[in-house]
Amino acid sequence: MKKILYLLKEMFFLIKKQKIYFLAPLMILLAVLAILVFYLGPSVIISFIYAGI
Repeated sequence: MKKILYLLKEMFFLIKKQKIYFLAPLMILLAVLAILVFYLGPSVIISFIYAGI
């Protein structure tokens, strides 16, 4: 959990420093998707991708 928080902190620092605010929603979405895959397993997420939801 410590590594995840460190990565999130660094990600937001990069966005703030480089002023690339349009990437923030995309990175947040990818982080949430990665956390879901890690905790729920890939089979749950793959079913939503194939369904087009």
